[in-house]
Amino acid sequence: MLLRRVLEHVKDQNWTAVAIDFVIVVVGVFIGIQVSNWNESRAFERREQVLLRELHSEVAQNLADAQSKGDAFLVGAESARRVLDAIDKDEPPCTDDCWPVVVDLMHASQWQQLMSSWSTYEELRREGLPSDRRIIELVEKYRTYSHQVALVLSVQPRYRMLVRGLIPIKAQDAYWDQCYSLEDAVEVYLYPCTPPDDVAIDAPRIQEILTDPEIVRSLREWTSIALVVAETLSGPQQALGNDILDRIDAGGDREQ
Repeated sequence: MLLRRVLEHVKDQNWTAVAIDFVIVVVGVFIGIQVSNWNESRAFERREQVLLRELHSEVAQNLADAQSKGDAFLVGAESARRVLDAIDKDEPPCTDDCWPVVVDLMHASQWQQLMSSWSTYEELRREGLPSDRRIIELVEKYRTYSHQVALVLSVQPRYRMLVRGLIPIKAQDAYWDQCYSLEDAVEVYLYPCTPPDDVAIDAPRIQEILTDPEIVRSLREWTSIALVVAETLSGPQQALGNDILDRIDAGGDREQ
């Protein structure tokens, strides 16, 4: 319709009308491009909000995992210190009831790797997001913390292999049955825990373990690391993760 009218105006040499038609076409194209850009921008913003909500869940899950493992390492570190205190006192750790010592030796040998998931964050970065640079800074700092802890935990402690090679298998079976649980993929180390009725641990065997120089040295080394890991995962790591969650929440509030 418009093209036919333009041709008629050209034929009649009505240049003013041609100019007006040209302006109408240009303005129409400009408005169409602007509307398209606005729609794309809105879609991009909605996409970011969806991914930020997913990032919030991802960070919360990583935080929960770090906290549960921090709690577990703290139990192990406390158990190790009870064992080392008994060794330093240079007195028999037990006479009749050696079960608590066995539990401490096993708790102290527990080890887990730290594995964080960042698939949503990496998807955001591929798309040039988040638009809030502060979220990027906080997440990168958190990932650095996680990477450092993961490197420390990348190798199983030598103490773990040494002590488990000396504790009788029946005692270990009783430990796994009475003192350990796996709840929603979270390892829980119980202390104190119920002693078994049908497993006797003799004091000489415990004394043999506690007087092994290699076990003592490796336990001292490992428990120092375990405590630092526990405090990092339960302290600065949690504070930093909560800062990320707060920043994401604040961004969501601004969008509303």
